[in-house]
Amino acid sequence: MASIMEQDVRHARESVRRALGGALEFRRFAGLDRPFAAHAHDYPVIGLVREGCRLMECNRRAYRLEAGQLLALNAGDAHGCIQKGPVPLVYDSVALLGFPDCPPFEGPIVESAEASAYMNDIAALMDATPLDEGAIEETLYLLIDHLCAPADLKPRDEAAHAMAAYLRDHVGQTVRLDALAEAAGLDKYRALRTFTAAFGLTPMRYLASLRVERARELLARGASCADAAFQAGFSDQAHLTRAFKERLGVTPGFYQRAVTGKSGPIASRQKAHL
Repeated sequence: MASIMEQDVRHARESVRRALGGALEFRRFAGLDRPFAAHAHDYPVIGLVREGCRLMECNRRAYRLEAGQLLALNAGDAHGCIQKGPVPLVYDSVALLGFPDCPPFEGPIVESAEASAYMNDIAALMDATPLDEGAIEETLYLLIDHLCAPADLKPRDEAAHAMAAYLRDHVGQTVRLDALAEAAGLDKYRALRTFTAAFGLTPMRYLASLRVERARELLARGASCADAAFQAGFSDQAHLTRAFKERLGVTPGFYQRAVTGKSGPIASRQKAHL
């Protein structure tokens, strides 16, 4: 069997498809008017707005997104958006799940016709059957090269990074502010201000995003929704479903079917939420 992962599930508004052994995940949203809650991913994301208008906040700065706008979000960038105007959102995105050596992007807004053209090429390649993984990989690296930030960009505050690392190491556990502050060598008040200034999210909202990503990984490996919720640190399945849809735009059940091609043990538990 080839290593290509071609599972593809269509939904009235969303689709998800993987390539490059699961390292790349292509997500398409069509006709959405609901907001995306402020969240962050632990991997880079490249997106292209095809229709509609959105007001986005990224790392505490406001942006207006319109048709043709290309986005490049680094791991940890806090972002969310709301609908603006009557035209629903149509949006393609590429999640770089397996690219730990990806250089930082100069974003979040990218003004480059060539980069947009590469993103359009990737979307066309991801719509094809069968997938041409060689072409996908080459086009993706050409796109990443166009999005790279200058080498002299300043990293986030070291204390904020220390707290983010602590949260990543304790995703499935109860996290208290005093332990987080201790990891950064700050008092609780300065820790909270430092983290929020660096990431645009409070530590607990950042942790919720990490938990969604942990659950996403577990679902992709075939875990039930209940097990994924427990292992990711959610109090129950309902909390996972709500947080998952707020941040990724789809339910856990839909996502699992899209990336595994199976209904699995999650299906019976998800009927009430689909």
